[in-house]
Amino acid sequence: MASLFDKIRIFTVSNLHQLLDAAIDLNSVAACKQYVRDLEEGKNKIRDQAAAARGRLGQSQAAVATLEHQIQTDIEHAQLLLDDDDTSNDADAQRLMEGVVTKTELVETKKSQYATDKQVADALGDAVRKITAKHAEMVTNVRRLEALEQQTKAQEQATGALQAAGKIASGADGVSIDNVEQRLRDRAAASNERFKDAMSDVSGGSVQESVTSAKAKQMIAAMKAKNARTAASTS
Repeated sequence: MASLFDKIRIFTVSNLHQLLDAAIDLNSVAACKQYVRDLEEGKNKIRDQAAAARGRLGQSQAAVATLEHQIQTDIEHAQLLLDDDDTSNDADAQRLMEGVVTKTELVETKKSQYATDKQVADALGDAVRKITAKHAEMVTNVRRLEALEQQTKAQEQATGALQAAGKIASGADGVSIDNVEQRLRDRAAASNERFKDAMSDVSGGSVQESVTSAKAKQMIAAMKAKNARTAASTS
């Protein structure tokens, strides 16, 4: 049957492995952040357990040292009583050595406990180192993923803007500048003619009419002059 310390070790190590193996299920930055929080919580719990295990280890080591010192002292005292040539205190030496037997048996128990405590403390210490390293690694990875996520969002926004600009630019290809220009020229010419007509209305006649009238007057004057010369020559 597993001892209490074995059960503690099995429970702690299994939880540690569960935390470390959870990384394979991560597929988003949010999940990574949650995993980091879980690692932080797990790290704190295992540190507390490791500290408690080191405390028990120290107590077991101190108990073994104390018993071994007491055994050595009792043996020396028993030997002293046996060497004093006084048989009346041999019973005291007997009691001391009986205590040595009991304490020796207890030392073996304490040494076994110490070995178990050391095993648990070492396992927890190794777990603390692993989870601390994993936590530091994940913190670095999350920061890198956050930077990459921000960069990706910026690129996606820029891509959207470029695509919109591309659609606008491609739409301009369907517009004929020459056709628009010709239509504007036609409108300008028509507008110019209408402007001339309007000016003629204001000045009392068109320019063409004025030119025609002037030419007619010149022709009449020439005809009159011819008639006058003819009349003069016949008189």
